[in-house]
Amino acid sequence: QRQIRTDNAKYVLDPEANLSSTKRTMLSALDSLTSKFKWTWQGVVGEIPSSDFMEAALTSQSGLFLYCGHGGGEKCFSRKQVEGLLMPSGGSGSSGAGYGDSSDDESDLSPRRCSSALLLMGCSSGRLVSVNSSRTSPPKNLALEYEPEGMALSYLCAGAPCVVGNLWDVTDRDIDRFCLALLEDFLDPRGEASKSLPQCVAKARSVCKMRHIVGAAPVVYGVPVVAEKISQIEME
Repeated sequence: QRQIRTDNAKYVLDPEANLSSTKRTMLSALDSLTSKFKWTWQGVVGEIPSSDFMEAALTSQSGLFLYCGHGGGEKCFSRKQVEGLLMPSGGSGSSGAGYGDSSDDESDLSPRRCSSALLLMGCSSGRLVSVNSSRTSPPKNLALEYEPEGMALSYLCAGAPCVVGNLWDVTDRDIDRFCLALLEDFLDPRGEASKSLPQCVAKARSVCKMRHIVGAAPVVYGVPVVAEKISQIEME
């Protein structure tokens, strides 16, 4: 079971500056949540984040990354950049460590550098489509491929332990309600037992006014991560 640290999170809100309601609602809620538990989260609001910020957010060990904007955040960090996290830091596959290299350092044997769990709250951020979907009439000599693809799978392939995304388009106010309920339930450091992210996603569906449209859209890919409790953090 993978754990994330509740004090180790980064977020991007309304990067295209056209979701004023989401920005206002989420920023106020995040300020309240982090102040309550004295967490220091870093975020970018109302503008496209730098590539350095995104790479730091995604490669943070035991981290959490929250995205509230359009889609799966492709305009902030493209699928090509996400898949670039498959390469070891500091070089290409030919110059850096890879699967075939012999090394005593276990971290050198895996090029998957994306370590954070992701909450992608945009429309269709978790949707998977056929790789042949854009081929209306493929040539007869071109073999069809059946595996699905999407932003969520790119993050998983790059090493993310868990990705929450929406299977279809959602309304901003309802998905904001869902996101806030999810964060409060999942990240609450009090209590005896940690709840897994899938458990909290299932519970948060009920706060949506359109439960069977918006509430049913979020899904979880990956492993059921949990958040560390205050007692665990204080003992370190």
